[in-house]
Amino acid sequence: MEKKIRQSLKSTARYNIFMLIVIIAFMVLFSLLNPKFIALYNMMLLFRQNLPTIIIACAMTLVITSGAIDLSVGGVMALSAIIYATLAVAGVNPWLAIVLTACLGIVIGIINTLIIEKLQIPAFMATIAGWLVYGGLAFTVCGGPNPITDPKMQVITVLDDLKLFDKIPLAVPIAIFFVLVFLFLENKTILGKYAIAIGGNMNAAYYSGISVFRMRLVYFILCSTMAALAGVWQVAKLSTADPYSIGLGMEFIVLSACIVGGTNIKGGQGSIIGAVLGVFLLAILPNGVQMMKSSLPVWLQWLKSPFLPQVITGVVLLIVVFINYLLGRKRNYE
Repeated sequence: MEKKIRQSLKSTARYNIFMLIVIIAFMVLFSLLNPKFIALYNMMLLFRQNLPTIIIACAMTLVITSGAIDLSVGGVMALSAIIYATLAVAGVNPWLAIVLTACLGIVIGIINTLIIEKLQIPAFMATIAGWLVYGGLAFTVCGGPNPITDPKMQVITVLDDLKLFDKIPLAVPIAIFFVLVFLFLENKTILGKYAIAIGGNMNAAYYSGISVFRMRLVYFILCSTMAALAGVWQVAKLSTADPYSIGLGMEFIVLSACIVGGTNIKGGQGSIIGAVLGVFLLAILPNGVQMMKSSLPVWLQWLKSPFLPQVITGVVLLIVVFINYLLGRKRNYE
């Protein structure tokens, strides 16, 4: 088992280097086509827009690497946003409401784990059902599709508006903080090593003394808690709690970022660094393509279609995943 873990880590390191090269290549290309792409404002905007994806992807990586999956994060985000707004409007201190909302994430993580591990329901089906339940509860609590907007809950908008040195949004140090925390959990605790072991061979991990239930419990709690905090961040960003838009499609965005970042959907391989690189690749592609349109020559004006970024992102996703597949095959024969 130790040998397989070392092989997985070696393969992951190679793939992360490849991903970094791809990201740098795209950044150079987009910068040449439009110098504004590399501007500090645009880079900081990417951080602000993708903070929820970054923190959820870090936790999701551990879940998927352990051989499970959590597709309920979008519903958790929506429900958490509504719960936070409801608490704040009811007179609860907004900062205490954030803590209580994070506790909701912990409870949801426990529920997801119990359903999957104790009832033996596949994680895919259990968390899809969870997505429907939590998303439905979000609409139920707020009484329909109407968003909650109230000055009492908008105290936290300072989180999105605050800038360090008048240039760096608070989202940047927040993202760096959470990434460092997950890197510590991955590399300096048993979480990362055991996730690879469980995802690589769950039975072998169990008979070697690893508590699969306890480890999965930690992974799912981390994932749901990050989704809950991401929901609160969206309220701070939008100044409203909208159950329809907050968390919409987040599960597929995060899953795509993890897979592009080298996480094996079958488990046994993945890294926090890879997930973060996957988020940034999927973030810079539509942003760069959109900015590239302004510098296109006349004979390429047809490329200004608003759907082009989605097409290019899908194509690059397929190419990167295929390369990851080839590297995975090579690892299997080492």
